Amino acid sequence: MNAIPADGAPMLRATAIHKSFGDNHVLKGVSLDVARGEVVTLIGASGSGKSTFLRCMNLLEMPESGQLEAAGHAFAFGPRQRPIGDAQAADLRRDVGMVFQHFNLFPHMTVLANVIEAPIQVKGMARDEAEALARQLLDKVGLASKVDAFPSRLSGGQKQRVAIARALAMRPDIMLFDEVTSALDPELVSEVLAVMKDLAADGMTMVLVTHEMAFAAEVSDRVGFMLGGEMAEIGPPSDIFQRPNHERLKGFLERFHKQAAFCSGPPTQ
Repeated sequence: MNAIPADGAPMLRATAIHKSFGDNHVLKGVSLDVARGEVVTLIGASGSGKSTFLRCMNLLEMPESGQLEAAGHAFAFGPRQRPIGDAQAADLRRDVGMVFQHFNLFPHMTVLANVIEAPIQVKGMARDEAEALARQLLDKVGLASKVDAFPSRLSGGQKQRVAIARALAMRPDIMLFDEVTSALDPELVSEVLAVMKDLAADGMTMVLVTHEMAFAAEVSDRVGFMLGGEMAEIGPPSDIFQRPNHERLKGFLERFHKQAAFCSGPPTQ
């Protein structure tokens, strides 16, 4: 693990983050503090800036202005600031892991080889240590029996669980999850969410983007609603889901409630 903030200091602090793509001002001064061991979930309609904000947290997208402190790393962005180099970004990503919608596993490598690759190549971990850690993590995500399998022999849910194990193998201080169940068939979603629940229970600091509202309500310490590139409302799940203040949040949740009711079908007699 890398540097841990002193008690009371956030593990992650994003302050007044701005990001544009051409004329599209995607993030308009978004700020967020995440405490050690906290789980924060970002919700909102497509195009609200959730995933862009998440990607800014480990510099996969470079903000145009603002400040970022994460896992002992600190950056300032703006025209008068020195550009962030590739080496600085890579240092941050060693300590701020990320799992994406798509698994991006190496198809020519076994599950075990996929998980040990980054610890060996990036962190210089000895192979024996990396393999022991990988087997421990694969057992944690319920895939101990798949160490010698190739990705083509796995289901989508299994591939995503390997991707989570691969990110954890870097021993990050913070984990970011970007709609990791959105590319899965519905029957495979629960097995991935179960792994994320276990991570939350173990005290992993996590920031999630998801459309799984029930999961967000269950696992989150706080939920943030993003709208038009801004953090429109943030608070405990009980407030966000049961006592929302923002009118657009109320409408957003109503659509999900109606969709859930439709998917569950008519009540049985």
